[in-house]
Amino acid sequence: RRARGDDELLPHREYSIASVPADGALHLVVRQQVLADGTLGAGSGWLTAHAGVGDVIDLRVRRNAGFHAPADGRPVLFVGNGTGIAGLRALLKARIAQGHQRNWLVFGERHAHADRLHVDELEAWHAAGGLERLDLVWSREARGPRYVQDRLRAAADAVRRYVADGASIYVCGSLAGMAPGVDAALRGILGDGGVDDLAAAGRYRRDVY
Repeated sequence: RRARGDDELLPHREYSIASVPADGALHLVVRQQVLADGTLGAGSGWLTAHAGVGDVIDLRVRRNAGFHAPADGRPVLFVGNGTGIAGLRALLKARIAQGHQRNWLVFGERHAHADRLHVDELEAWHAAGGLERLDLVWSREARGPRYVQDRLRAAADAVRRYVADGASIYVCGSLAGMAPGVDAALRGILGDGGVDDLAAAGRYRRDVY
């Protein structure tokens, strides 16, 4: 957390961990933030532009008890965008390792050719059967639904069937735009009472920032 050549500690930043312990390493997905004046964000700028290979980084792992995958084989609908793939990837990898294959991921990014965050891996999981359904939404290229909330609305009947089968819903990614958009889409599909009941039962969980 120290800037190179500077004794001042950088502010704390929290990132979702994209890996599982069996990976033997800690993986993050960090998007470089560029501010309006052209300067880089404090945390992302240091990690992407200043920290060198072999540098020592002080960190601590904070357990997020509210965003652990269910231990049983129930269906799970994962929804996210951008760097939110980090938290979702870890949950998916853990479930697939446990043999739970009823996983549906709706993931959104900007460009299919440039923003393929773990997408090759996701497609391999889908081909192998560990990911039952994979919906990729590219907002800058779509002619139809542009965002994950649009894709959910387009698949409303499938969402209702998944929930009727006992599915839990996990949302990870942007607090501005995506998370409220997904919540509104789910409420339109399942009704306010349906979403509130899922949340009360611990079946609707969010890690948004």
